[in-house]
Amino acid sequence: MKVKNILIVGAGFSGAVIGRQLAEQGHKITIIDQRNHSAGNAYDARDKETDVMVHVYGPHIFHTDNETVWEFVNRFSEMVPYTNRVKATVNGQVFSLPINLHTINQFFGKTCSPDEAKALIAEKGDSSITHPQTFEDQALRFIGKELYEAFFKGYTIKQWGMQPAELPASILKRLPVRFNYDDNYFNHKFQGMPKDGYTKGRCE
Repeated sequence: MKVKNILIVGAGFSGAVIGRQLAEQGHKITIIDQRNHSAGNAYDARDKETDVMVHVYGPHIFHTDNETVWEFVNRFSEMVPYTNRVKATVNGQVFSLPINLHTINQFFGKTCSPDEAKALIAEKGDSSITHPQTFEDQALRFIGKELYEAFFKGYTIKQWGMQPAELPASILKRLPVRFNYDDNYFNHKFQGMPKDGYTKGRCE
């Protein structure tokens, strides 16, 4: 095999993994990044005063169903099991997200079974929207105005800095609605965060 000198632009997950794989094949790798640190948006560092590990650009929970991927990341750091359980405060009450059977019953003041909850949500949805194109269309079609305005509209404006009608429907498709009591935000087989952080051993 001919050894190549390869330049990779970007020291985030993609650049780091590709660089590692190519280096293990014997190639000479140089990785550069516009930031002064590695790990991209997954960059973390310990707070000097509290020694708490801080995800500088927002939380990054590693989750996958691919066992090969999970085994690969475990080569470089011990992954600590982590379940992401998200809560939202609406009208003075605390609700679990993603929307699940408990959320639905609590929000509407009911005691629905799974099938009853499915029927209720179908009834709340706007069936006149046959081909949702925007985030707002998708929400109104599948969960209805009440749940959309309570849990998604305001947060989406804050998160993306855009009106939901300006965002594609595909964003909301990633957010599940469950008709059981599972409040694990992700449903992947493998979930966790590296015990020593994503950027242990970085050069700065």
